[in-house]
Amino acid sequence: MPPTEARGHYTVDHEHYTVGKTLVQGVVDRIRRVADNCSSLQGFMISHAFGGGTGSGFGALLLEHLSSDYSKMSKLEFAVYPSPRTSTAVVEPYNAVLSTHSTIEYSECTFLMDNEAVYDICKRKLDIPRPGYHNLNRFIARIVSSLNQPAFQW
Repeated sequence: MPPTEARGHYTVDHEHYTVGKTLVQGVVDRIRRVADNCSSLQGFMISHAFGGGTGSGFGALLLEHLSSDYSKMSKLEFAVYPSPRTSTAVVEPYNAVLSTHSTIEYSECTFLMDNEAVYDICKRKLDIPRPGYHNLNRFIARIVSSLNQPAFQW
């Protein structure tokens, strides 16, 4: 991949330290407005990918801000680790390693999903010959929603 093409895929450094710094305050302000209107806020669910620059860099920065502004609130994180089979950028492993640190530091519970394992489940168990992002995202959404359901019904 030519250097200019690799630079087009934003890395953690770019999204966390450059572009992210200019955008994060506006996002945190919007979250604060919504949180202030909640009568019984219990925490936050953050969903992002560790491979892309926005998901890993900006996601880490946002998680850091949420941790400082809402330290007593739970922060559950649903993160997808990159896979060489579905990779779109050469910097995905680099992004994943750097964003793992913020996960350990700023969230109470992280549900890690391996993109390659999700791909294999879609292909072998769900009989999808060539799973695309739509299939992978739909499967992950079902996993997240099943964890978010009440454990028992009245």
